[in-house]
Amino acid sequence: YDTGVALQPSLPGTEGSSYTLMRFGPARAFALGARGFASRPPAVLSIQSHVCYGAAGNSAAVFPMRRLGVEVWPVNTVQFSNHTQYAEGWEGLPTPTEQIGLLAKGIERIGALGRCSAILSGYLGTEEQGGAVLDVVRRVKAANPAALYCCDPVMGHPAKGCVVPEGVQRHHAEASAASADVLCPNVLELGVMTRSEPDTPQAVVRAARALLGAGSARLVLVKHLAHAGLSPDDSFEMLLVGHEEAWHIATPLLPFGRPPVGVGDLTSALFLVGLLQVDCTLPTAPAAGGVYHSSPHAMLPPPGPVPLFGLLQGRSPKAALEHTAGAYFEVMRATSEAEEYELQLVAAQDGLVDPPRSFEAIALDA
Repeated sequence: YDTGVALQPSLPGTEGSSYTLMRFGPARAFALGARGFASRPPAVLSIQSHVCYGAAGNSAAVFPMRRLGVEVWPVNTVQFSNHTQYAEGWEGLPTPTEQIGLLAKGIERIGALGRCSAILSGYLGTEEQGGAVLDVVRRVKAANPAALYCCDPVMGHPAKGCVVPEGVQRHHAEASAASADVLCPNVLELGVMTRSEPDTPQAVVRAARALLGAGSARLVLVKHLAHAGLSPDDSFEMLLVGHEEAWHIATPLLPFGRPPVGVGDLTSALFLVGLLQVDCTLPTAPAAGGVYHSSPHAMLPPPGPVPLFGLLQGRSPKAALEHTAGAYFEVMRATSEAEEYELQLVAAQDGLVDPPRSFEAIALDA
């Protein structure tokens, strides 16, 4: 990849060198100290399902996050042969609940858990796994108080063949809603979590803010508006809601014989990376006390309080949403053109990093 180099005054800890090197690549910037070693990229502990064939859960999330320059530590809640929406069925079993905590304990024992920048959780194989996930979240945040918990509260869609065990919906509506920093429900899951039936963008904003007011979440990404969107027959729409602002974004719907599965897993992962990772497409001048990054929202702050979203907040939430939409569309374009049922992540990998088509998020008055 083409890279550019900029020199900036040295950061604390680089004594003996008069400059810190910022290397600009397509997915991230590396801060190089006096000895020339790249700083570690963000690390995400991703706790969700795994399929041997296809793209769902970690199989839809891990590769895109790594391709965008993030370390990913996958923990699988189930291991299935394929996703559950095949008419022929699937094979496989849930992961024993205790194994989720044991894996985190092992990472902690070798001194690595404090490097975790975020936890991403998705499909649960049992209700009991939900409690194990929250135990891991507490363990990570004890090691790194700046770590972000992003919860994709997968609740299933029986009409489509997507099923979740009994009790999982209740766990998400109660425990996940109270514990997450970022929630990524679709509109149906949002309705379950708020005991409402939002059917317009304004109603979605109200429901999302009810979640924000009831728990610890600071952002709600409604990753598929469906019938509650402005143009559900023509567009795939997402809505990002904070305490004070709301942003709507839409991409064209593409033709599919069977709509692919794993889209929500993909978009949640892309959005989380956007909150953690710097955008290095174009260099911009540094602000006072900061260092060179690539966008006005990509300033690594000077030493002091940890920023709102992790240690390497590279994009504003709005910009993270826009990159998510562009990368999502490129994956769907590649999948549609190949006439495939499974998401074509490898074929679309360059578009994950630098989407050829951009989409603008529009502020929504609500």
